[in-house]
Amino acid sequence: MKKNVAFAVLCLAIALVMSSAAAFEYLGDVYTAKTDDGVTIKLLRYHPPGESANDGAQPVVLFSGLLCNMNEYLTHTPPELKELYNVELPSDLAEWARGDERIQNDPMLYYSLAYYLWKQGYDVWLVNYRGTGSEGMKSQVGSAKTSLDTWALYDTRAAIRKVYEVTGKHPVIGGHSTGGLVSYVYLQGARFKWTYHCFFGEPWCRKVVSDDKLVRERNGEIDGPETVVGVIALDPAMIPPLPKVTDMKLTWLLLDTPLYIDIRGIVEDIAKSDKLWYKTVLTVDRVFELIFKMNEKYGKYSEIIRDLTFTNPNNLNPALEDFMARYIVDSLYTPTLAQYNDFGTHKTAREYFENGGRWYLIEPPTPKPEWDGYYYYIYNMKKVKVPFITLLSEYDGLVEADQIIRDLMEAKTPHQYDEYYIIQGTAHVDLPFGLKAPTEIFPKIGAWLEKVRIYGVTPH
Repeated sequence: MKKNVAFAVLCLAIALVMSSAAAFEYLGDVYTAKTDDGVTIKLLRYHPPGESANDGAQPVVLFSGLLCNMNEYLTHTPPELKELYNVELPSDLAEWARGDERIQNDPMLYYSLAYYLWKQGYDVWLVNYRGTGSEGMKSQVGSAKTSLDTWALYDTRAAIRKVYEVTGKHPVIGGHSTGGLVSYVYLQGARFKWTYHCFFGEPWCRKVVSDDKLVRERNGEIDGPETVVGVIALDPAMIPPLPKVTDMKLTWLLLDTPLYIDIRGIVEDIAKSDKLWYKTVLTVDRVFELIFKMNEKYGKYSEIIRDLTFTNPNNLNPALEDFMARYIVDSLYTPTLAQYNDFGTHKTAREYFENGGRWYLIEPPTPKPEWDGYYYYIYNMKKVKVPFITLLSEYDGLVEADQIIRDLMEAKTPHQYDEYYIIQGTAHVDLPFGLKAPTEIFPKIGAWLEKVRIYGVTPH
């Protein structure tokens, strides 16, 4: 069995390399936003083909998870895959989808959060951080030193300001995994400050600070272009449960070497080649067919597959797995991994350690809050005041539900519309678009948004 699992993982890796890529500009209107450090990022204002965006409605802005792009909210059947995807809708169809001709014509649309929100009447915006996206939806790459702080303090801010500029309305924000992290960091009023007082001898460094005015504006205590009215957090990232092997000098050296790894670009280049032998031997759908057959035959070992892929195979079907490999998996900056490794190793959440001025620093320093000069996200949750709906996966592969409840939901300033749920039968990666999403996740988000809309959670 272990050999079979190893073979499946190998096939999956090959599949990722040979997968095709696509930009789904036909699913909305494309906008650009310029960040404070001069990088151009792409936004999509969603609507189905032949329809229009819900102009004048409440905007909802979604950010993606690490190693993903906005396509994780855009599940559908691309025209070129009509013959490949053969999805049957479940007999117990969610009430919101009954009688929907678009879903009947394309069952994959049933698993799209963007489509659900559009159908409920919201103005849906999706964001590709710098370096993510494919073809016409790819954002500018910027520096290889991009960290989680960069996405949260530069890209998130630029996207929210753009949505307000276009719509004149304050959005609900959020997203999956890192999309949840950038949301709570943003609401702490975090920004970069260049300072001369660095560590280890560097003359200048860029530090994260919390700006009280931004805290008040972003949380709606005063009105401004950066104000938001709530957060949808899907398995929001904080402290990942990591094995001790990740805390080694070699690991830190590799992760802290600034690199931009354009996985999507590699995929596109290889997909254009006609000289690779495995393109005629192995297809993406065959790879996932193998994985699913293994799961059916060796059901008791599905936890092994779940551990290796951070998915619950029973919450996915072959078409959703295929879509994930072809269109959702994206690029990577090594500093983002280094920062998450710091979170997991030291059981905390703070700014990237290189922000302190590195000189010869390879490993992040032992945390000494209020003494080591670093800004700690985990100890500033009280600054987060807008209502949250947080949906957590049952399987604690990359995010531990109990930890998020304790260090985010119970640590933030309470709001009467705060809600959180653990969704049984889900894992981290498949939570936003898995088989349970249309019946257990989307309706909870819809009901919460309705409360926010009706009862007027708006800036003071």
